[in-house]
Amino acid sequence: MIFIIVGLLFFVQQCTTINLIPSLVSNKDNFRYLSEEVSSTNFVVDKISDKTYLWIYYDTINNYFIVDDSYHQKKISADGNILFDLSDPSAEMPYKTHYVFTDSSVYDFSKNKVEKEPYFERIIFLTEELEKKWILLFKELYDKASVVIYGNNELIYFKIPSGWVALKVSEFRFLKGDNTSERTFENYPAKYNKLIFLKDIKSNTYSEWMSHSGSSADKKRRNYDLDNADYPEKKINYVENKIEKISLKKTKIHSTFTYTPIISHFIGIGYYKLKKENEYIRFKENAIKYPFYFLQSDSYLNNYTIPEEFEPKTNISFIRYSYPSNTNESKSQGLYIVKKKY
Repeated sequence: MIFIIVGLLFFVQQCTTINLIPSLVSNKDNFRYLSEEVSSTNFVVDKISDKTYLWIYYDTINNYFIVDDSYHQKKISADGNILFDLSDPSAEMPYKTHYVFTDSSVYDFSKNKVEKEPYFERIIFLTEELEKKWILLFKELYDKASVVIYGNNELIYFKIPSGWVALKVSEFRFLKGDNTSERTFENYPAKYNKLIFLKDIKSNTYSEWMSHSGSSADKKRRNYDLDNADYPEKKINYVENKIEKISLKKTKIHSTFTYTPIISHFIGIGYYKLKKENEYIRFKENAIKYPFYFLQSDSYLNNYTIPEEFEPKTNISFIRYSYPSNTNESKSQGLYIVKKKY
């Protein structure tokens, strides 16, 4: 009889919207969604992008961050303030660079004052004669250049003494790689100081476009490009600052298995905390609970942190919330910066 009662209680807890497990949160009214200006005594969580596919870079030499969500490229100070925000439909920021290239200009985000710099020359339309001597032109520019960057749009950018030159790749030559990795050309390596990614320790992923949330779905559908990529960051020790789940309350049925009444997912509200120095930032967000996983739920939250060695220079981190549907109440999907109040 005891086993039957226990089994019935387990079924009710796991397979219905009834919550039998007591909540560990006593002051739920003090928990806000990320989109509702979350803060603690000395820290604040500010939204800086409503996109979830993006890159976050850190310049270890000049101590600033770049967020590139393809629509905006933002330079952010070590204190978490936006120093420069570029929005140009033609803009591209090649992999791990601090340069943004548009159809008309170049921006160097490593400079204290980011300014528009026009091209010295753009060789975009290749005549038959230029195609024949393309490799000679490339080598001449490559040898002169202090910076060489292979772009995502079949352009190569050279910084020579006279200024910036953009050269279209010959139709008979090919760049290796894509927009999620460093592009290369034959035996001519790019020339620039590479920035680094931040890392979410909990899901073991970096702050790049292919980053995953550590959810059950992500674990089932492994991204082998991500797993097998040769990240230099693998040798770096990052600040271990994980978002902790306090409790989860199921609120409604999300979906059922096809052609059956069997529940496959619940939607719930997760209650979380993140420790910063000697205090906690508390917030809530929609999460997904699976009936057959006892205490586990998918939060779709990442907290990207900096390498340990740079912690004395900056203490900000970035929270990404990538809930896989726009039907959630909070409308909080996007990227947030966790920084000190000033």
